[in-house]
Amino acid sequence: MKVLILGGSRFVGRRLARELLEDGSHQVAVFTRGRADDGLGPGVERLRGDRRSAADVRAIAEGRSFDVVYDFLSYDARDARLAIEAFDGRTARFVHISTCSVYWCAGEFPCPVEEDDYARLDAARERPSSIEYAYGSGKRGAEDELRRAREATGFPVTVIRMPIVAGEEDASLRYAGYVQRVAGGGPLVLPDGGHAPFRHVYVADVTRALRSLAASATGVGEAYNLAGGEILTLRRVVDGIARLMGCEPERVAIPAARARRAAGDAYATLFPFSQEAAQVPSIRKARRDLAWEPTPWETWLERSVRWAQRHLESGGAPPPASEHRALEIALAGRWRDAMLSFDAEAWTSSEPPG
Repeated sequence: MKVLILGGSRFVGRRLARELLEDGSHQVAVFTRGRADDGLGPGVERLRGDRRSAADVRAIAEGRSFDVVYDFLSYDARDARLAIEAFDGRTARFVHISTCSVYWCAGEFPCPVEEDDYARLDAARERPSSIEYAYGSGKRGAEDELRRAREATGFPVTVIRMPIVAGEEDASLRYAGYVQRVAGGGPLVLPDGGHAPFRHVYVADVTRALRSLAASATGVGEAYNLAGGEILTLRRVVDGIARLMGCEPERVAIPAARARRAAGDAYATLFPFSQEAAQVPSIRKARRDLAWEPTPWETWLERSVRWAQRHLESGGAPPPASEHRALEIALAGRWRDAMLSFDAEAWTSSEPPG
């Protein structure tokens, strides 16, 4: 089977390429801007180019065809149009890697959110300026272009929507950031107590599902949420990491609005698993159509923690959150001092105003 991966030098795409190669029955080509340390080894065809260049994308498909194309690099409507122009009629399946942020950017969404809810969500209203909103909005633009191509020409697209992906070799180092902070001691700030629910997904489950799509005609023209089976919270994640590491860090619950004001631009980096609303994608459709059965959270959390420990101990790149650790400690200290100075007796005994 001839497989093309648009973006295969990091995390999910790289793992997918490796697993397809190990299967032994695939010819795998990877299109990236080119990295000497892509970690793929021999056996993969490397195609160099810019995903934003129409000429580079057209050149990939010129004179050849693929059984399946996985696109990790389509971030907006223009990217999707380039892919449609290049691969329409040249692939039997086009798998667009999207995100559950296509729901979150819409403001109000049901919980859990089903794939069909996408069409009725209002994502056109003005949204707060943030990476998540911009990312989700751009991915919605890409999905809309692909849907129109499906309706107009039968373009063989399948859309995969994922929340935060965790696991070994996670380049974002978000889980590793909490591993480092738990190991280092000192307080951990939990915005709103860390109780907002969400689902994450394990990288090995994702690549297994993506590989199964290559060998099946199931789901062409459909969208699927791929997420873990358990509903998590930041508090549960921190507790799980601490338990695995045999530590008991101080947890400091601070109202999210106050933490956001104090941390400013560093907020998303320091608290990547914090959000104001529940973010729980439904996985009923994936279970029904794709035989989706995710790895238990306790299993993949331990794998993620052990990998993070090895990464940190070997002198690997530091998690982005470590740059702002001093700010988190100071924030926890100021909040603790404010609570100690709070006169609870005066509050409860005072007469209500008016």
